[in-house]
Amino acid sequence: MAALHEACADPARLRLLNLLAAGELCVCDLVGLTALGQPFVSRHLARLRRAALVDVARRGKFAYYRIAGAALDRPSPLRGILDALPTLHPHLARERRAAAAAAKRRLAAPCP
Repeated sequence: MAALHEACADPARLRLLNLLAAGELCVCDLVGLTALGQPFVSRHLARLRRAALVDVARRGKFAYYRIAGAALDRPSPLRGILDALPTLHPHLARERRAAAAAAKRRLAAPCP
């Protein structure tokens, strides 16, 4: 529980969780959707990974992130946070919709 609260204590990590709630995304997708720098995004993803909130799958030279499966299998504090994020601010809802479209494109065509 402490790891969840620490991970969610940063606005950038909450944005990344919000985006990943839409589906699996590459780091390049997350950088494009947030307009944050790649090292900054990667550093925050590492914190989320250490907190066991996200999983990573490496395919070639690309890393694809998704919400950890165990966090979504049952009602959980993280599930509640993910469900609430788009309702907190219109910007978060727009980002979630954009992330869903990016995740759909990523399924059709992996990173080049």
